[in-house]
Amino acid sequence: MTGELAGDPLVCDVLIVGGGAVGSALACALAELPLDVVLVEANEVRTLEQPSFDQRVTALANGSQQILAGLGLWPALKGYTEPIRSIHVSERGRFGAARIDAAEEGVHALGFTIENQTLGRVFWERLAKAPRFRCLAPAKVTALAMDEQGASATVERRDGGATVRARLVVAADGARSVLRQALGVAVDEHDYEQCAVIFNLGTEAPLAGRAFERFTKRGPIAMLPLTGGRAAVIWTLPAADARGVAELPDDRFREELQTAFGYRLGRITRVGARHLHALARIAAEEQHRGRTLFVGDAAMRLHPVAGQGFNLALRDIATLAEVIADSMEIRVDKLGSDPGARPGSDPGVRPLAIPRDIGAVGVLERYREWRAADQRRVLRFTHGLVSLFGESGPGLGIGRGLGLMAFDLVPGAKRVLSRQTMGRAGRLPRLARGLRLV
Repeated sequence: MTGELAGDPLVCDVLIVGGGAVGSALACALAELPLDVVLVEANEVRTLEQPSFDQRVTALANGSQQILAGLGLWPALKGYTEPIRSIHVSERGRFGAARIDAAEEGVHALGFTIENQTLGRVFWERLAKAPRFRCLAPAKVTALAMDEQGASATVERRDGGATVRARLVVAADGARSVLRQALGVAVDEHDYEQCAVIFNLGTEAPLAGRAFERFTKRGPIAMLPLTGGRAAVIWTLPAADARGVAELPDDRFREELQTAFGYRLGRITRVGARHLHALARIAAEEQHRGRTLFVGDAAMRLHPVAGQGFNLALRDIATLAEVIADSMEIRVDKLGSDPGARPGSDPGVRPLAIPRDIGAVGVLERYREWRAADQRRVLRFTHGLVSLFGESGPGLGIGRGLGLMAFDLVPGAKRVLSRQTMGRAGRLPRLARGLRLV
């Protein structure tokens, strides 16, 4: 990596804007390749926060676990995960249910839950060892200019400004992406007029690997198993009611939730701190503009009803890394080293690449064309669930019950649902198939 912050531009191959879970995961994937990567993050990067009962959680689909394993990250994560071995989908007060079981699908687990703090810690521990990675934090991009050869970003830090020159810029800066807005890329937005109340709880009967998606008259309740006998909950409520419910005293809140969810897990014994998030579907009308590509919530933000958002983003990341790798014509020279060593992790392994313009429109279009079908499928799937179970009227409850029974009894329908839930539908990148990137 060339250039100094105080003088000449800092020159790199890829500039990532946003160092959350999506941006740092992308940086880990690109660290497998012979690329110089700079990441700009608005906040201090913290990796040593103490875990707590209220720690926020991510649900990783089976396909996401494959991607993390392909990047060599799973061994460091495995001891902190809780497997999801079954998913039970039902509607409160109605007959019919859909059940997906890991054993029936021939996998150890349909997915895993992991605390966000642990996920971030492992990502940043890997990046700390990446020889061609540099993080600028706290910092923000205040201007971006693009030309035929590359992009120039003006970066503002506490110690002054800097210019970063890159062949490709990846915006991973969230649903209200500053870069996307600065480039004038429009979005298709649908306000669900709902809020998600997110919290952890304890139950009388342990979840023991079971996840529940319970649709109620007020909104769906997703309950996921966590380490330590806890459960992670996303309770979706009408926006007008959500704050009042979330701010109830613990005993009253527990009663409201118990009435909505029922006693399938016995009594709710403890509820943690509640966090409110307004829910909207936001989809960028362009996946890329010039040399800037949008990923994660900057490209598409989904309703959390099926927990697909981060898993979709990981498939996007794995595909982008593969498209870039293929455009570079990488070969790996092994100089008497362990043939199983990772590129960059062994002094005897030397990844080489024929230089190509990884920010060229042809490269970004190959990525867009590959990902379009999966993105549309996930968008329809999540939006369809919200629409189906959010509607009320004569006969609709019976129809939903019959539909859930069909999913449970018809092998073909159940297979489609399970493949979507596990992140194994459609054309998958190498990492999602358990293969190495290089």
